[in-house]
Amino acid sequence: MRPGPLTSLEIVTGNPRPGLRRWVLSTLLLPGAREVHAELHHDGTVLLAANVSWNAARHLPAEAIPDAGIAVSQDFVGACCRDLTTTAWELARRLRVDSALQLTATLTAVTPSPTTPTPALVPVITGFGGFTDIPDHARHPRRIQPVTATLTPLDAAEALHETAQELFTDVMNQFGLDPQL
Repeated sequence: MRPGPLTSLEIVTGNPRPGLRRWVLSTLLLPGAREVHAELHHDGTVLLAANVSWNAARHLPAEAIPDAGIAVSQDFVGACCRDLTTTAWELARRLRVDSALQLTATLTAVTPSPTTPTPALVPVITGFGGFTDIPDHARHPRRIQPVTATLTPLDAAEALHETAQELFTDVMNQFGLDPQL
């Protein structure tokens, strides 16, 4: 299993810094770090934002990625879904939240200006032996619709895995892929 975005936050020195009714962890200002931003709010809200395209196609030749496309690592999207599910579940348990949690996941592409067209998102999958590839049958959407899943703080570890799998599958199905975590 690929390490998730929260593992890159270990390079943040010290404890999370307090924000306005939240704790914030971020590597956005650190040079050379994977871009990750996480917030744990006192009301139980969890935000996890990560650059899923960074170094996604390190084993692919440049000509393999379609023009004007952003390579999206399927493995890292799955790791983000796992980290989001686990973090939301742990915070809800810590805050003794007794109601169901709604998790929402989506992918967005940031453009340098509002007039620049949104680039296509190109899925990069890891196959047998760790080789990366862009499937010929995959769609290259410009937008990914938000997907949701429900989780309760009383769920066991198996339910956490199922919720993370549901988020991951719903996101990757928009590329025309049927993945497994």
